[in-house]
Amino acid sequence: MEFRIRPLKDVNDLSVGMRGWEQVYRQMSPGFFSGVAVQAETSEFQFFREKTSRRVCQTGVTPGHFSSIAVPLEAGASGTFQGLRFDGFALLLLGEEEEFRMHTSEAFHYCGVSLPSDVISMLSSAVTDGEMEFSSRSSVHSLKLSQGTETSGRLLSCFAQVERTPGMLQNPVLLKRIRDEMLSVLLDLLVPGNRVERDLTHTTYADIVRRSEKLLQADSDAAVTVLDLCVALRCSRRTLQTSFQRVANVSPVEYLRMMRLNGVRRLLRSTSQNELGVGDAAAKWGFTHASYFAREYRSLFGELPSQTARQS
Repeated sequence: MEFRIRPLKDVNDLSVGMRGWEQVYRQMSPGFFSGVAVQAETSEFQFFREKTSRRVCQTGVTPGHFSSIAVPLEAGASGTFQGLRFDGFALLLLGEEEEFRMHTSEAFHYCGVSLPSDVISMLSSAVTDGEMEFSSRSSVHSLKLSQGTETSGRLLSCFAQVERTPGMLQNPVLLKRIRDEMLSVLLDLLVPGNRVERDLTHTTYADIVRRSEKLLQADSDAAVTVLDLCVALRCSRRTLQTSFQRVANVSPVEYLRMMRLNGVRRLLRSTSQNELGVGDAAAKWGFTHASYFAREYRSLFGELPSQTARQS
């Protein structure tokens, strides 16, 4: 994973971007230019955050075989994307090898992700219960203020984690968590706003939770994410959320975390220190960040993992 944070003093510096992108940036309002570009990429996933102080015209062509989703991060954003006006929060979509043009307002702040088109099509169909497939033919989708504010907060939280600890991207488990969280947030926005939630029975909700548990237990060390569950169960994030709230009165994220923490605790209580160290037990359930694991373990069980009674 390549990762860069670059402070900018010239709009042209933005043109030196991620692999496969042909793009040109032009400053369109007078005054000193400043900004920041955060970029990360592997061969199968790219994500970025850009902030510019002046109006900018951005043109170019997207990479082959990649599709992209972007969203402004501030309510005051405005501009034109692919000839369509947006004011405030909006979902901006691009297909593979697509020519694009975007005019932005002053003090524009946005982020986005790019990944193979077949992957993004499969994921978008899965997490919307098959109701939507990714298409850039309608390239601008306006968002409600509340929806955009929540989306911005969750995405900025992801970027804050990465920018604070960029080394986490070298860990495949943590990289996958960040990727899946970003994709879950953005793909959720593809669900039509007037969609009526299917009237599922409590038995169906309980079955979704049960099947989620089986998936987690079958692949405990892979740190199964909410997006993994949506794809495997062919249900939307909304349906998954409703199922866990109705059955367990917690969110899917909280439930998965508690399942994994309980799995570690069972391992610790059934083995001796000589047989299995705390770090190894945690890794078997997908915890690779020691301080985070210890904090969450103590929060749930009231003691540090090192204080848990072991076999003699």
